[in-house]
Amino acid sequence: MLSYKKIISVSTLALLSLSMSQIAVAGEATSENGIWSLFHGAPKYKDDNGNYIKLRGRVYWDLASLSETKNGASTWDTDKSEFRTARIGIEGQYNAFKYVGEIDLSGNKTTFKDVNITYKGPVSIKFGQQKTTNSMEELTSSRHVSFTERGMITDAFGLDRRIGVSISKSGDNYSLSGGVYGNSINGLQDDKDGNTVWSARATYAPILEKGRVLHIGASLRHTDKNNGAPKRSARWGSHLAIEKIKPNIGENAFLYGLEGAAILGAFHAHAEYMNEDGDNGSAKGGFIQAGYFLTGETRKYKASGGKFDRTKPNKPLSKGGYGGLELVARYDTLDAIKAGDEKADAFTIGATWYPESHLRVKLNYTDASADTYQADGVYMRVQMDW
Repeated sequence: MLSYKKIISVSTLALLSLSMSQIAVAGEATSENGIWSLFHGAPKYKDDNGNYIKLRGRVYWDLASLSETKNGASTWDTDKSEFRTARIGIEGQYNAFKYVGEIDLSGNKTTFKDVNITYKGPVSIKFGQQKTTNSMEELTSSRHVSFTERGMITDAFGLDRRIGVSISKSGDNYSLSGGVYGNSINGLQDDKDGNTVWSARATYAPILEKGRVLHIGASLRHTDKNNGAPKRSARWGSHLAIEKIKPNIGENAFLYGLEGAAILGAFHAHAEYMNEDGDNGSAKGGFIQAGYFLTGETRKYKASGGKFDRTKPNKPLSKGGYGGLELVARYDTLDAIKAGDEKADAFTIGATWYPESHLRVKLNYTDASADTYQADGVYMRVQMDW
């Protein structure tokens, strides 16, 4: 059941939405170069040859009211807020080279995110810290995912950023990529042991039309040593949750993943499955989710990367509208019994409001059950990026 604190969280979102809607009405006569320019992304400084440089970053503020009960034990209630992400960086392009550098200042520490250079030719080659080539959900930026947090499998199998080199090639409706990686910048700073990881991914869109997309894909990953291995730890919902599942996969770990997605006008669906086996054990999991834009938008798909991209509202506040509104639902499961932990299932429903192209407000409710705990909670996020 929803506690009074969860109801307060929902009320907070409603009040925020109402306040911003009132601003929208007042903003109908406001120039697009006024306050709303803050939510349209940072400007690019571009020359006549197409070279550019721009600031980039994102800020996510989360608020959660959660309840977690251990079987036969106490109940933990969490009512907290946090800056989930606070990133700043630069990106640009010079001739055939594209570069990006970004750090995250949230959590009272500084961590490096994407720090790399890409040669854009017939085949693209990327050097530096980057994500391994796995999972549509993971490779879709957190700015553009449907829920506050990704499905459990992305954290349970430690899909992460590492220093390495990757090669990719794409066409109108396909993408091929692979890479070899070592430790991360943060791991090197902390003097942590490293290891070697390789990955490969292929995607194909047999249907690729305006408002109609069908995507299929598969990926592989191998991790040679347990030292410096991906951090495998998954929460059931909000990042502020306490309960986690930590699969112990061990060395010589081989992962494979399957993915599929579809877009039909205002409707979109997405599903993934992953399995990883190592010397110590194995784990598997996946999710299936769907969403619908009540205001008629279509989710953006980028075939060259086999991932979702930015969806912009048809009638943003800056144009005198009320933004876009999306309803979403997801079933999420993770089975780590053969990897020294437990099995969990989670059901999440949510709504996302798109006031402007670079501003979102998300509200999610998750009900989860595992072998040793029960949990549910309401959580929301206000996110801005540029």
